[in-house]
Amino acid sequence: MPQSNDNGSFLPPLLPMAGEWSTIVDELYKIFVTDFKWNSTFHNNLRVDYNRTINEDGQGKEEGFWHVVSKDQLSEGGIKERLPDYRRAERLPWAKVIMTSGTRPEITIFDYKEGPQNKGVRRNIWLREYNYCLILQHKKTKYYWVTAFHVDEEYNKTLTKHYEKRV
Repeated sequence: MPQSNDNGSFLPPLLPMAGEWSTIVDELYKIFVTDFKWNSTFHNNLRVDYNRTINEDGQGKEEGFWHVVSKDQLSEGGIKERLPDYRRAERLPWAKVIMTSGTRPEITIFDYKEGPQNKGVRRNIWLREYNYCLILQHKKTKYYWVTAFHVDEEYNKTLTKHYEKRV
């Protein structure tokens, strides 16, 4: 059951992160399926798509889902694995609302040319006050949802630099 939203904003409540991760994942996936798999989502009148690949170890869930509720981390053996990211996951109910909202003072939207040639320009949809950011990549006639994450203090500095160098 979602928590109440004390901030009085347009955002739905954070999803509680109590209990077993597998149970939390089931609740998160219900939100993802409803908001993004069963229903189309649009940003600036362009459809938003996501990585629909289902890896062998993905529990039957799309990579696009895992990229918005977990994070990559290297194990002691140097193997990359996805681990729960509770701060990222609890904000999943906000993703569709943020993508589909028009201009709002709470949302900072900017484009930034990201590193190597193959990444190109990425759209940042940043809720500064609420420490959350979505990253979309423009692909001809649609947007591709790259990731979403909780913005910690260090990444806040990075996003601020990206905003200052926006295109």
